[in-house]
Amino acid sequence: MQIERRSGTGLSRPMLPVDVRMIRCSTLLIHWARFNILTDPWFGMTMRGLRCYRAPGMRPSELPPLDGVLVSHIHPDHFERGPLDEMRPQPGAVLFPPGALAKLAQPHGPGWAELPPWRTAPIGRVEVTAVPARHTGPGPDEVNYVMCFPGWGCGFFGGDARLDEDVLRQVRERFGPMSFALLPVGGSRILGRKTVMDAADAARAGAILEAKAIVPIHEGGIWMAVPPLSRHPGRAAHLGPEVRKIGSASRVVVLKEGEAAALAP
Repeated sequence: MQIERRSGTGLSRPMLPVDVRMIRCSTLLIHWARFNILTDPWFGMTMRGLRCYRAPGMRPSELPPLDGVLVSHIHPDHFERGPLDEMRPQPGAVLFPPGALAKLAQPHGPGWAELPPWRTAPIGRVEVTAVPARHTGPGPDEVNYVMCFPGWGCGFFGGDARLDEDVLRQVRERFGPMSFALLPVGGSRILGRKTVMDAADAARAGAILEAKAIVPIHEGGIWMAVPPLSRHPGRAAHLGPEVRKIGSASRVVVLKEGEAAALAP
Protein backbone atom coordinates (compact mmCIF):
# COMPACT_ATOMS: atom_id res chain seq x y z
CA MET A 1 0.00 0.00 0.00
CA GLN A 2 1.33 3.42 -0.94
CA ILE A 3 0.75 6.42 1.30
CA GLU A 4 1.03 9.93 -0.12
CA ARG A 5 0.64 12.87 2.27
CA ARG A 6 -0.72 16.17 1.07
CA SER A 7 -1.48 19.34 2.99
CA GLY A 8 -3.89 22.14 2.20
CA THR A 9 -7.37 22.03 0.75
CA GLY A 10 -6.70 21.84 -2.98
CA LEU A 11 -8.19 18.78 -4.63
CA SER A 12 -7.00 19.39 -8.19
CA ARG A 13 -4.08 16.96 -8.20
CA PRO A 14 -4.65 13.48 -9.61
CA MET A 15 -5.61 11.13 -6.79
CA LEU A 16 -4.76 7.51 -6.18
CA PRO A 17 -7.68 5.08 -5.80
CA VAL A 18 -8.88 6.10 -2.32
CA ASP A 19 -7.97 9.49 -0.87
CA VAL A 20 -8.77 10.12 2.81
CA ARG A 21 -8.60 13.73 4.00
CA MET A 22 -8.87 14.67 7.67
CA ILE A 23 -11.10 17.67 8.26
CA ARG A 24 -11.43 17.33 12.06
CA CYS A 25 -12.50 14.81 14.67
CA SER A 26 -14.58 12.21 12.78
CA THR A 27 -15.25 14.50 9.81
CA LEU A 28 -13.34 13.14 6.82
CA LEU A 29 -13.59 13.52 3.07
CA ILE A 30 -13.19 10.24 1.17
CA HIS A 31 -12.56 10.42 -2.56
CA TRP A 32 -12.60 7.44 -4.93
CA ALA A 33 -12.79 7.63 -8.71
CA ARG A 34 -15.17 10.58 -9.19
CA PHE A 35 -17.14 10.02 -5.98
CA ASN A 36 -16.87 12.09 -2.79
CA ILE A 37 -18.19 10.92 0.57
CA LEU A 38 -18.20 13.01 3.76
CA THR A 39 -18.40 11.44 7.22
CA ASP A 40 -19.97 12.93 10.38
CA PRO A 41 -20.18 16.60 9.27
CA TRP A 42 -19.10 19.04 12.02
CA PHE A 43 -17.51 22.43 11.33
CA GLY A 44 -18.43 24.52 14.40
CA MET A 45 -16.05 25.98 16.97
CA THR A 46 -17.94 24.91 20.09
CA MET A 47 -19.00 21.53 21.45
CA ARG A 48 -21.98 21.65 23.80
CA GLY A 49 -20.95 25.21 24.68
CA LEU A 50 -17.27 24.32 25.22
CA ARG A 51 -14.63 26.11 23.14
CA CYS A 52 -12.82 24.12 20.46
CA TYR A 53 -9.06 24.44 20.27
CA ARG A 54 -8.63 23.34 16.65
CA ALA A 55 -10.44 24.57 13.56
CA PRO A 56 -11.54 22.22 10.77
CA GLY A 57 -9.07 21.78 7.93
CA MET A 58 -11.69 22.69 5.33
CA ARG A 59 -14.76 24.88 5.29
CA PRO A 60 -18.04 23.61 3.81
CA SER A 61 -17.62 26.01 0.88
CA GLU A 62 -14.26 24.38 0.04
CA LEU A 63 -15.66 20.89 -0.31
CA PRO A 64 -16.17 19.34 -3.74
CA PRO A 65 -19.68 18.23 -4.78
CA LEU A 66 -20.72 15.45 -2.44
CA ASP A 67 -22.23 12.17 -3.59
CA GLY A 68 -23.03 11.02 -0.07
CA VAL A 69 -22.75 11.76 3.64
CA LEU A 70 -22.43 9.12 6.35
CA VAL A 71 -23.69 10.06 9.83
CA SER A 72 -22.80 7.62 12.61
CA HIS A 73 -25.09 9.36 15.16
CA ILE A 74 -26.44 12.84 15.81
CA HIS A 75 -24.30 14.04 18.72
CA PRO A 76 -23.27 17.65 17.95
CA ASP A 77 -19.63 16.76 17.18
CA HIS A 78 -20.83 14.29 14.53
CA PHE A 79 -23.82 15.99 12.94
CA GLU A 80 -24.26 19.69 12.25
CA ARG A 81 -27.41 20.58 10.35
CA GLY A 82 -26.52 24.04 9.03
CA PRO A 83 -23.43 23.17 6.96
CA LEU A 84 -25.14 20.02 5.69
CA ASP A 85 -28.03 22.08 4.34
CA GLU A 86 -25.50 24.46 2.79
CA MET A 87 -23.56 21.65 1.08
CA ARG A 88 -26.69 20.09 -0.48
CA PRO A 89 -25.12 16.76 -1.46
CA GLN A 90 -26.40 15.85 -4.93
CA PRO A 91 -26.96 13.33 -6.23
CA GLY A 92 -26.86 10.60 -3.63
CA ALA A 93 -27.77 9.87 -0.06
CA VAL A 94 -27.31 11.25 3.41
CA LEU A 95 -27.38 8.13 5.56
CA PHE A 96 -28.34 8.02 9.24
CA PRO A 97 -28.77 5.26 11.82
CA PRO A 98 -32.31 4.03 12.60
CA GLY A 99 -34.40 6.48 14.63
CA ALA A 100 -32.10 9.44 14.03
CA LEU A 101 -34.38 11.34 11.67
CA ALA A 102 -37.28 11.16 14.12
CA LYS A 103 -35.11 12.93 16.71
CA LEU A 104 -34.30 15.91 14.47
CA ALA A 105 -36.41 18.96 15.27
CA GLN A 106 -36.63 20.06 11.62
CA PRO A 107 -37.88 18.08 8.64
CA HIS A 108 -35.14 16.13 6.97
CA GLY A 109 -33.85 17.08 3.55
CA PRO A 110 -34.28 15.32 0.21
CA GLY A 111 -32.25 12.16 -0.11
CA TRP A 112 -31.89 11.69 3.65
CA ALA A 113 -32.48 8.10 4.68
CA GLU A 114 -32.01 5.76 7.62
CA LEU A 115 -29.88 2.67 7.08
CA PRO A 116 -30.41 -0.16 9.60
CA PRO A 117 -27.48 -2.35 10.65
CA TRP A 118 -26.41 -4.92 8.05
CA ARG A 119 -28.34 -3.15 5.30
CA THR A 120 -26.51 -1.82 2.23
CA ALA A 121 -27.09 1.30 0.12
CA PRO A 122 -25.21 2.53 -2.97
CA ILE A 123 -23.43 5.87 -3.13
CA GLY A 124 -22.59 5.97 -6.79
CA ARG A 125 -20.55 2.81 -7.31
CA VAL A 126 -19.55 2.62 -3.65
CA GLU A 127 -21.52 0.07 -1.61
CA VAL A 128 -22.12 1.34 1.95
CA THR A 129 -23.23 -1.03 4.72
CA ALA A 130 -24.25 0.10 8.19
CA VAL A 131 -23.03 -2.08 11.07
CA PRO A 132 -24.02 -2.01 14.76
CA ALA A 133 -22.10 0.34 17.06
CA ARG A 134 -21.94 0.87 20.80
CA HIS A 135 -21.17 4.36 22.05
CA THR A 136 -23.27 5.98 24.78
CA GLY A 137 -26.44 3.92 24.64
CA PRO A 138 -27.76 0.43 24.00
CA GLY A 139 -30.16 1.45 21.23
CA PRO A 140 -29.83 1.11 17.44
CA ASP A 141 -29.50 4.87 16.83
CA GLU A 142 -25.70 4.64 16.45
CA VAL A 143 -23.94 2.81 13.61
CA ASN A 144 -20.55 2.41 11.98
CA TYR A 145 -20.12 1.96 8.23
CA VAL A 146 -18.26 -0.29 5.80
CA MET A 147 -17.51 1.22 2.38
CA CYS A 148 -16.67 -1.18 -0.46
CA PHE A 149 -15.00 0.14 -3.60
CA PRO A 150 -15.39 -2.18 -6.62
CA GLY A 151 -12.13 -3.80 -7.62
CA TRP A 152 -10.25 -2.13 -4.78
CA GLY A 153 -11.35 -3.28 -1.32
CA CYS A 154 -13.31 -2.09 1.70
CA GLY A 155 -12.81 0.52 4.39
CA PHE A 156 -14.30 0.82 7.88
CA PHE A 157 -15.52 4.05 9.52
CA GLY A 158 -15.77 3.88 13.30
CA GLY A 159 -17.39 7.22 14.26
CA ASP A 160 -16.61 7.36 17.97
CA ALA A 161 -17.77 3.91 19.03
CA ARG A 162 -16.55 1.74 21.86
CA LEU A 163 -14.74 -1.51 21.08
CA ASP A 164 -17.14 -4.30 20.10
CA GLU A 165 -15.07 -7.33 19.14
CA ASP A 166 -18.06 -9.47 18.16
CA VAL A 167 -19.28 -6.98 15.57
CA LEU A 168 -15.77 -6.44 14.22
CA ARG A 169 -15.34 -10.18 13.73
CA GLN A 170 -18.64 -10.26 11.85
CA VAL A 171 -17.41 -7.42 9.65
CA ARG A 172 -14.18 -9.30 8.95
CA GLU A 173 -16.10 -12.49 8.09
CA ARG A 174 -18.58 -10.75 5.79
CA PHE A 175 -16.26 -8.37 3.95
CA GLY A 176 -12.76 -9.78 4.34
CA PRO A 177 -9.72 -7.81 5.53
CA MET A 178 -10.16 -4.05 5.48
CA SER A 179 -7.92 -2.02 3.20
CA PHE A 180 -8.19 0.78 5.77
CA ALA A 181 -9.95 1.51 9.04
CA LEU A 182 -10.83 4.95 10.41
CA LEU A 183 -10.86 4.31 14.17
CA PRO A 184 -11.46 6.62 17.16
CA VAL A 185 -8.71 6.88 19.77
CA GLY A 186 -9.98 9.56 22.21
CA GLY A 187 -10.86 7.17 25.02
CA SER A 188 -13.53 9.58 26.27
CA ARG A 189 -14.83 8.95 29.77
CA ILE A 190 -18.10 10.52 30.85
CA LEU A 191 -18.55 10.36 34.63
CA GLY A 192 -15.87 7.66 34.63
CA ARG A 193 -17.52 5.48 31.98
CA LYS A 194 -15.57 4.89 28.77
CA THR A 195 -17.70 5.78 25.75
CA VAL A 196 -15.07 5.84 22.96
CA MET A 197 -12.20 3.55 21.97
CA ASP A 198 -8.76 4.51 23.19
CA ALA A 199 -5.54 3.77 21.29
CA ALA A 200 -5.23 0.25 22.72
CA ASP A 201 -8.82 -0.51 21.71
CA ALA A 202 -8.22 0.89 18.21
CA ALA A 203 -5.11 -1.24 17.80
CA ARG A 204 -7.12 -4.30 18.78
CA ALA A 205 -9.96 -3.31 16.43
CA GLY A 206 -7.54 -2.86 13.54
CA ALA A 207 -6.02 -6.29 14.21
CA ILE A 208 -9.45 -7.97 14.21
CA LEU A 209 -10.35 -6.23 10.96
CA GLU A 210 -6.91 -7.11 9.54
CA ALA A 211 -6.72 -3.50 8.39
CA LYS A 212 -3.78 -2.71 6.12
CA ALA A 213 -3.84 0.91 7.27
CA ILE A 214 -5.39 2.58 10.33
CA VAL A 215 -6.15 6.29 10.39
CA PRO A 216 -6.78 7.48 13.98
CA ILE A 217 -9.78 9.80 14.30
CA HIS A 218 -11.75 11.47 17.12
CA GLU A 219 -8.75 12.06 19.37
CA GLY A 220 -8.93 14.09 22.56
CA GLY A 221 -7.82 17.68 22.83
CA ILE A 222 -10.15 19.10 20.19
CA TRP A 223 -12.41 20.73 22.77
CA MET A 224 -12.14 21.45 26.46
CA ALA A 225 -12.44 18.57 28.89
CA VAL A 226 -14.33 19.14 32.15
CA PRO A 227 -12.92 16.75 34.77
CA PRO A 228 -14.36 14.83 36.53
CA LEU A 229 -17.45 15.09 34.30
CA SER A 230 -15.58 14.41 31.07
CA ARG A 231 -12.07 13.37 30.07
CA HIS A 232 -10.64 12.78 26.59
CA PRO A 233 -7.08 11.53 27.16
CA GLY A 234 -6.39 9.64 23.91
CA ARG A 235 -4.24 11.10 21.14
CA ALA A 236 -3.52 9.97 17.60
CA ALA A 237 0.17 9.65 18.47
CA HIS A 238 -0.66 6.94 21.02
CA LEU A 239 -1.86 4.51 18.34
CA GLY A 240 1.46 3.57 16.76
CA PRO A 241 3.01 2.26 20.01
CA GLU A 242 -0.13 0.26 20.79
CA VAL A 243 -0.13 -1.32 17.31
CA ARG A 244 3.52 -2.30 17.73
CA LYS A 245 2.87 -3.60 21.23
CA ILE A 246 0.42 -6.24 19.98
CA GLY A 247 2.52 -7.11 16.93
CA SER A 248 -0.11 -5.98 14.44
CA ALA A 249 0.84 -5.62 10.78
CA SER A 250 -1.40 -2.55 10.35
CA ARG A 251 0.29 0.63 9.20
CA VAL A 252 -0.70 3.75 11.17
CA VAL A 253 -1.33 6.93 9.18
CA VAL A 254 -1.72 10.00 11.40
CA LEU A 255 -3.34 12.96 9.66
CA LYS A 256 -3.59 16.53 10.89
CA GLU A 257 -6.48 18.80 9.98
CA GLY A 258 -6.39 19.50 6.23
CA GLU A 259 -3.94 16.68 5.49
CA ALA A 260 -4.69 13.75 3.20
CA ALA A 261 -3.41 10.25 2.60
CA ALA A 262 -3.80 8.59 -0.78
CA LEU A 263 -4.12 4.85 -0.23
CA ALA A 264 -3.49 2.42 -3.05
CA PRO A 265 -3.29 -1.38 -2.86
